Amino acid sequence: MTPKSTLRIISIIQARVDAFLKDIFDMCGLSEDATAKSISDTIATEIAIYKTVEAAIRRRRNERILFSRLATDIVHSIFGIVLDVDRIHDPDLPLEAFGGIRHQIGCMRRVSSLWNSFLLSSQRYWQAIDIARPAKAIASVIERSGSAPLCIFSSTGSSQASSIRLVPAARVQTLRSDETEAYHLYRHFLQNPMPVLQTLKIPALHRIRGDHGGALGNSPSIHHLEGHWWKTPADAVGLTGLKELDLWRNSQPSVILLQILSACTNLENLEISSTDELVVGELPGAISPITLPRLRSIRLTFQSNESMVELTRRLVAPQCLRRTLRVEGAESLSLYIADYRRFMSVEETCIGQHPEFADVLIDGRSYRGTQLEYKAESRQVSLIVDRVDSVEEVPAFHDLVQELQTIFNGPLLTATVRYRSEQTWLFLKSLGDQKFQTIVAYLAQAPPNAVDFLKAIGTRRADLPSLDGPVANSATGLPFNSLKSIEILDLYSVNLVDLIGLVEEYLDKDSKPLLTLIVFVYTFYDGMELDQAVKRLEEVGITLRLSTPEEYFA
Repeated sequence: MTPKSTLRIISIIQARVDAFLKDIFDMCGLSEDATAKSISDTIATEIAIYKTVEAAIRRRRNERILFSRLATDIVHSIFGIVLDVDRIHDPDLPLEAFGGIRHQIGCMRRVSSLWNSFLLSSQRYWQAIDIARPAKAIASVIERSGSAPLCIFSSTGSSQASSIRLVPAARVQTLRSDETEAYHLYRHFLQNPMPVLQTLKIPALHRIRGDHGGALGNSPSIHHLEGHWWKTPADAVGLTGLKELDLWRNSQPSVILLQILSACTNLENLEISSTDELVVGELPGAISPITLPRLRSIRLTFQSNESMVELTRRLVAPQCLRRTLRVEGAESLSLYIADYRRFMSVEETCIGQHPEFADVLIDGRSYRGTQLEYKAESRQVSLIVDRVDSVEEVPAFHDLVQELQTIFNGPLLTATVRYRSEQTWLFLKSLGDQKFQTIVAYLAQAPPNAVDFLKAIGTRRADLPSLDGPVANSATGLPFNSLKSIEILDLYSVNLVDLIGLVEEYLDKDSKPLLTLIVFVYTFYDGMELDQAVKRLEEVGITLRLSTPEEYFA
């Protein structure tokens, strides 16, 4: 073979390798903007990368490129990206997506014998150990993993003590499971020294007995801790390096929980969800305040206002962070408006402190009561009012929304209303003086009908009927005077004659020019032809639209 022909072959191979790499990196480029994607979107993109790699390889092989003729380092650089995006130690990867990614990597072994040899010789491929597998298989995986840090997880089946005893605890970096029955087995395993453990996410059985929050062993590197239905250790010394703490339905004594938070000064993400009363009464001042200078995200769920304030009043954290507060038994709102305002407030130096839009949810479907929610970009407060025996909570919720609107410089509001009882309308109509531009109503194919709903939002707050008389501090001005659109869903039928008459009367009486759109979704109509109704409303500057659910949610 002449030097000229050799150069020509090399040129052809290089061109095809370059084209192949372009296929891969074009796909990888889709996932570069991680901030614009949800976790599920990112996972889908990564799985798509695996599939694209396999398809590209098979397409090139069909073009009779022999991988055996390519340099080994080129092949390794091509397929190494598969292991680079293998997120076995990523604490944000949902466990249900973990198996799918591992399966895709396994499928890549069929691409070529050279790739298969490279994959099987890589210690990174053997880092993940399914503790539900037989002990013999686990021993083989551990041997092949060399000195690589290990990820211990459970998929299906029962974890066995004989299997977990084979795992060298000193090399475990990640331990996660959804298997509640194996909780005590894992807690026993955690008593071993685990110097490189960074992520621990295991659940317990519902309100397990005999769990006294035993030690986690020597785990100085632990950064991510998630415990569902189990107690964290009473000794918080080993948790000082925590960056993420997630306690769900935690029955931790209040003093111990606050001591742990006081020690975790490096926390970046905090989530506490509890149906238990954390605190009733004052705690010793020695553990107050709790300073978390690096906190970026906080999500708290409490059973009552009293338990909420015992933590939030002690908490000192940057105000430029994502925060969510949920209280499942929010009675006597008026007493705690200042606490909600303080939790949601932002510093003057925060970037983007004034959102342009915010959402108000009034949901009357909850069997526990009425759910009220205010959400503005990275800020959210959600309340569940168990009982509305009087109208006391209605003006308090109005005052809370007014406070939040003030600290956010009055963003335009969208209200989403899910009907169950007249209490739903009480909360909505009390907000008639706020800057709403859209109201979305789910009427659930039940009374009241669309005409009744439109009458409700057209009622001045001073004339608002209630359980015990007019709502206190009601305004007498035009309600919802910034409203531009009304969207009604799940409505069984609407009488267009009544609808048109109500709208025309309302506009003539109050000269309300801002309303420009009424949308009905999943609706039957009668009384007049749709075209005629559309024309009548067009004459007063309003567009009437009937939409299918597929069109509306597209």
